[in-house]
Amino acid sequence: MKLGILALAALVVAHGSHDSNTPPPGLLWQNWHMLEEHKMDSYDSESFFTIHALKNQQEWTPSDILNLYGLLRESVVGDGSGMGRHSHDQEGITKEAKDHVVSEILRLVDSNNDGKITLDEWKKFTENGGELPDFGYGQGHHLDFELEYEEHHWKEFHMNDDPDIKIKHKEDIEHELLHHEHEMEETHNANPELRETTRNFLSQIRLDNVPQKYKS
Repeated sequence: MKLGILALAALVVAHGSHDSNTPPPGLLWQNWHMLEEHKMDSYDSESFFTIHALKNQQEWTPSDILNLYGLLRESVVGDGSGMGRHSHDQEGITKEAKDHVVSEILRLVDSNNDGKITLDEWKKFTENGGELPDFGYGQGHHLDFELEYEEHHWKEFHMNDDPDIKIKHKEDIEHELLHHEHEMEETHNANPELRETTRNFLSQIRLDNVPQKYKS
């Protein structure tokens, strides 16, 4: 079954400029995933299956399902793409969240209930109109946030002509901010006293003494 989505490709923003964890209107989650993560605007059921089979190209295990949704890692920094805003509250991916995604996909596709999905099961699922659901975890970025930035932005815009990133795009600036905020968070987690010192220092800064040009 051929799944052409060229007409919807224009609805998808460039990688790294995500404002939402849900697909654009009219775009199914798995099509959004293929456009954003794999830059493919058309594919068939077998190629989709093979791309997401990590070891055995004839089956998906629970690890393959988690990887498909970007949940194989233990945390998501920013929006998972190498960009986004840092959050103190939403980085960790709980075991309960992972178990829910795996069990739901197996329920939908694993017709013989053996805990894995074969290529034949996947083909039958798609031939009957089956589509992967959106669990609200974004596009399903497979790599950590540093490698995602490198794979989808640095390699395309900097690797050959600007390896030192002298030309700054908004994605570069956003990634640098996210990178430093994440480093600070890790440092504070390892040293709670430093976190408290930083918090006390920042609380003493009077915003009304900051020049207006730095506030805009």
